[in-house]
Amino acid sequence: MREVYHLWPKRAFLLWAVYSRAGSFLLLGVLGLVLADRGRGILLVLLFALLATFALGGSLGGVAYTDIYGKSIRPGQRGAFYASRQFLGSFAALAVTYGAELVLRRSHGAPIAAYAWLFTAAGMFMAVAGIGFIFVQEAPQAGARRPPLSAYLRAMPPLWRGAPDLRALVAVENLASLHLMILPFYMLLAETSLHVPASAAALYTMVQVVGGALSNVVWGAMNDRLGSASVLRACMALGAALPVVALILVHLAPGAYVLTFAFLGAAVNSRTLAFNNVLVDIAPPQLRATYTGLVGTLTAPSLVLPMLGGLLVGAFGYAAVFIGVATVLSLSLVTVGREATLAAPPQG
Repeated sequence: MREVYHLWPKRAFLLWAVYSRAGSFLLLGVLGLVLADRGRGILLVLLFALLATFALGGSLGGVAYTDIYGKSIRPGQRGAFYASRQFLGSFAALAVTYGAELVLRRSHGAPIAAYAWLFTAAGMFMAVAGIGFIFVQEAPQAGARRPPLSAYLRAMPPLWRGAPDLRALVAVENLASLHLMILPFYMLLAETSLHVPASAAALYTMVQVVGGALSNVVWGAMNDRLGSASVLRACMALGAALPVVALILVHLAPGAYVLTFAFLGAAVNSRTLAFNNVLVDIAPPQLRATYTGLVGTLTAPSLVLPMLGGLLVGAFGYAAVFIGVATVLSLSLVTVGREATLAAPPQG
């Protein structure tokens, strides 16, 4: 008889991730207050160590959260749920940014102590927010006999070869990341071509946040009515159009260049919603955590793209790089972006 076991609740991993991250910030804040005037070298080492812990906790938490999200939210409601989460998060981010700016403005020449208080506050907020996950009712999920780690790793290549939807998602996400490569340079383009003051960054950032927040109404409805793959294609289309729009506005309608950031916020939010929901839709429920880990690992190289973007802009200029990114994304949209396996009905 085949042995059956119950998978460990993902909630336990999620809580560990949340409170390891909250603990990292709290400890960093307390140590910052204690070592602000002495032991700054030690504080710098601890900063890297605790931020590394924070990042590792985020990776584990992302895998666990995706699985819980997929089991808890029905397919026809995922767009509305994720859109609401992003809508509220966008305005919360504005409030937090304003609060942090007030703390730093009143630091009175003691920036280390000010940052220490910010880390402490962030850790406390995260710890309080994590309480909600304690009450998540997660049904146990039955599975086959748990294999050893070595057998699990050996199963990855066959899984990859037999999952065209997973391969398509990784390809699309890596290609769409080209849009992120030039993300920092929309602001730099305004500074170099329009000579806007440094204070314009605050306005552009606010427009980006508001534009992204309001766009969630569209993305949520599109996801639930037309499927998550439709939002993914809209994300790629926006990524392809934005570089061209930015170049046109900066030369022909400088006063309207601020609209670039409204659409930029919409593109960023569509990307987050689309790729998370496509992943949840295509992954078999018992392999959802595995799919999440594979996608995260195989798209990790995209993290260095902004650095590459800086080198390319320095060598070839804004116009050449922007048009190149728009061209590649357009070609990707009409090829791999149309992959039928990404639009298959949700598996769970």
